[in-house]
Amino acid sequence: MGQEFETYELNIQPQAGVIGVFSRLNYKPWYAIAEFVDNSTQSFYSHQEHLAKQGISNLHVSVEYDDTKDILTIIDDAFGMEIEDFARAVKIDSPPINKNGRNEFGMGLKTAASWFGNIWSVRSTQLNSENEYYTEINIPELRNKNINSVSIIESKVAPTSHGTTIIIREITKKIGSSRTKNKIKELLKSMYRRDLNNGLVHITYDGEPLFYDEHECLSFRNRKWRQDIDFNFDFDGTNHHVTGFVGILSHGGFGRAGFALFRRNRVVIGGDDFNYKPEEIFGQAQSTIAHKLFGEIDLEDFPINQAKDGFVWDDGLEEQFIKELKQHIKEYIDIAKITNKDRIKEEETAKEVSDKVEAQVKEVLEHSFGNQDVQPQLFGQESFPELNQYKEYQEEQNNLPETVDDKIRNYTIDLNPASKCSLSVQWTLGNASTWIKVDSEEDGSSAHIQLNINHPFFKPFSEKEDFKLVLEKFALAFALAEIQAKKNANSEGMISPNAFRTLINRYLEQLTDDE
Repeated sequence: MGQEFETYELNIQPQAGVIGVFSRLNYKPWYAIAEFVDNSTQSFYSHQEHLAKQGISNLHVSVEYDDTKDILTIIDDAFGMEIEDFARAVKIDSPPINKNGRNEFGMGLKTAASWFGNIWSVRSTQLNSENEYYTEINIPELRNKNINSVSIIESKVAPTSHGTTIIIREITKKIGSSRTKNKIKELLKSMYRRDLNNGLVHITYDGEPLFYDEHECLSFRNRKWRQDIDFNFDFDGTNHHVTGFVGILSHGGFGRAGFALFRRNRVVIGGDDFNYKPEEIFGQAQSTIAHKLFGEIDLEDFPINQAKDGFVWDDGLEEQFIKELKQHIKEYIDIAKITNKDRIKEEETAKEVSDKVEAQVKEVLEHSFGNQDVQPQLFGQESFPELNQYKEYQEEQNNLPETVDDKIRNYTIDLNPASKCSLSVQWTLGNASTWIKVDSEEDGSSAHIQLNINHPFFKPFSEKEDFKLVLEKFALAFALAEIQAKKNANSEGMISPNAFRTLINRYLEQLTDDE
């Protein structure tokens, strides 16, 4: 039985010679190839559930360029097209019904194929359909004959067949050099990194599988420098939602640094040496930030140009986006400013200081506690005889001779909208062994603090102004926590140690210098 064919004539309006104008578009080879991959991946994702029912869980896209014959071939095994979608793919000014995908403009196949070469063809069959469709667009012939229709040939195939093949001949944009080939591969890897890394999509270029290696983030100051971002801002009455992540490169590099800007899970701007680096955030090219700060940022609400290689934001939207982003990643900008030399020095210093602190504290502990014959048990007041001696201890401290500075510093602190606390602080200049005394009113509305800056524990630092500031703020937090803890005591007057720790942590945080 011979192969059956049926031919349709398709008006590809407007006049087909207009297709030749597409060759003048300001495309880059990788973005032109991306138009075909966009169609393939969108076909797969849009029909993923249907494909899965047939046991098809992956998409394969093959891009091959024969530089000796000047032929570019793109083959996928996605869902494929029936006649309505096939005709729309070939016809000029015929966008898809669903504009929420990567092929939202419906111009990618026509513009990219016409940009690449003089003659291109499309062959496609939809899963579970016996119909395969084929057409060829010969731009010089259409132009010379001044016609605007092409023939679509329908033939019969097995219903298990599915996918699309595009062949472009008489290539006018040569991509055969090793440099261009490598750049295309690297940028396709970057552009479809999420597709490649989710394991569902496989792309090959000249038979070579493409993979994307994630960048390693810096480990510094006991944390991994990678953080998700999620914020909104209004521009010209429209809400713009920004998500993604920012990070600091473990191994810096100008080409790797910068932001990859995504839309619909596909990079619009980005890739090694092509990442987004606004000067307001990254500074000059030689800056430390321009070699370390990186991230992936999704801009779903931002308008995109037809070539899908940039955003339409010259009306002030870009400036507003940069301003908002900068505010949300300030900490990462500051860390990226630190040079490798300074970071290594800080890490070495921190380790050295940590080792010295550990050694000195162990020495003090051994000297102070090492000779005690009886160690307290974990539970039971009988194990802590000092608790039974609290009253005697307090009386003893109250009777200690001391010299008090005449200067009194007064502070009023808003504990909440309905409650204030007035605190006064005097420094004790004598040799009393009590580091702090807090005399507070029963209702907690006020307290007087005596702070012994000459306590043996503080004496080595008590002449330093910065230390006095830190100690005074700590004393305020301590007094406030004590006052509040007393209010929360049980009927027997006992206070939870955990409650006191929670309170002092809260007040220390409120007294920090950071805004």
